This record gives sequence, C-alpha cells and structure tokens, in this order.
Amino acid sequence: MTDAAASSSRRRMEAVRRHLLPRPPPVLSLNQLSAPEAGQSPVIIGGMVLDIHAKPSVPSHPGTTVPGMVKYIGGGVARNIAECMAKLGTQPLMISVIGDDMAGDFLLKYWRLAGLCTDGILQVPDVTTPVVSNVFDGNGELFAGVASVQAVETFLTPTWIYQFYRRISIAPLLMLDANLSPESLQAACKTYESGVPVLFEPVSVVKSSRIAPIAEHRARQLHEGSEKV
Repeated sequence: MTDAAASSSRRRMEAVRRHLLPRPPPVLSLNQLSAPEAGQSPVIIGGMVLDIHAKPSVPSHPGTTVPGMVKYIGGGVARNIAECMAKLGTQPLMISVIGDDMAGDFLLKYWRLAGLCTDGILQVPDVTTPVVSNVFDGNGELFAGVASVQAVETFLTPTWIYQFYRRISIAPLLMLDANLSPESLQAACKTYESGVPVLFEPVSVVKSSRIAPIAEHRARQLHEGSEKV
C-alpha cells in the first residue's frame, strides 16, 4: 500500500471513529418521549463476501497447478468496516445479502460467533453468495482475481433496506459501499433528511460514480435551502 493510500485509509477510519465516540450524557427530562432512544447503533449497508486467497509456495506455471496455500476469509468492504466497528466496541447493524450455500453459511456462522446482529442479513435460497477469488504471486502481490458479487446488486433491494428505515433514521452513522445498485443507494440515502451522517465507500473507480447523481441532488437541495434563509 502506498503512503497516499495508507493516509487516505487512516483519514476514513478516523472519521468513523469520531462518530462512534460516546456522546455526552443526555439532559434529564420529565418527558420520556424526549429521551434518546435505546438501541441506537451505526448501520452498514453493502457487501458480505467470501474471499478466497491462493498463494503459491513455488513459482507458478501457466496451465498447471503448483503447491501453495488456499484459505477462506470473510470479506466485502461493508462487512470489513462493520467488523472493525465491532472491534472498536460498538454493535453495528449490518444490512446485506448472502446465498443459502456453503459460502453464505460460512459468513453467517462467523457473524454469529462474533456476537454480532444478523437481523439485517438476508439469506436467499438458490442464490450464489458474493465471492472474490484472488491469486497472489510469491511476493504477496495480486496476480489475478475474479469477483462474483451480483447478488448484492440484485437482492439487496430498496424493499429490504426500507424494512430497517426506523433503525437507520436514528443511527449515529450510516455507511454505504458502492456494491449497492443505484436504486438501493438512493433508498438508503433518503435518511440524510433525518440528519444521519452518511459515509460512502467507493469500492472501485468504476462503481464510485454511482453516488454522483445522489450527491448532486443533495447539493442542489442544500443550495436551495440556503437561498431561502
């Protein structure tokens, strides 16, 4: 990782950390309805992926196998961030989708063993769980990779996201990754009207453009609002 990339990652994690810091104690009130609601937690929406890492122990040769190490790792940008938040001492709500297959069971079992909430994880029958297969060279650099994450775009729909609208609207932080379809991004981002801070993780150059129409719409809203003041 380059110094610039490392610096960018540190800035994003610092921004997340600030939103996860304990808030000041609430002002006591006789009106129970004005007290902060219990169960507030950051909400993460995006991909849960099984990463398959293969690294040869000897120089590879085209057209044949070589000895090496292959391992399964829980991955996905949104899933990774949710896990990091949990390790920082919070209980994030992960909203995602997996298949009812070996990879999905692997990811779900890990989530449960970690004591994390699975309410937002939709497991769909006859669907392939998002999987990324990476082959590394002897130095640990990525040599080739194949990503199969269509399930996130197809089944992580606005309908599923809207089921958690209440929890999203009171969250201290909402994080989205660019694996979501443009329609699902739009559905999730409607909560910005409730004042919930929204962070967007671009995932890749190609997918990062999906947030552009939403960002432009929000910028126009803010501009029009300032003109009315």
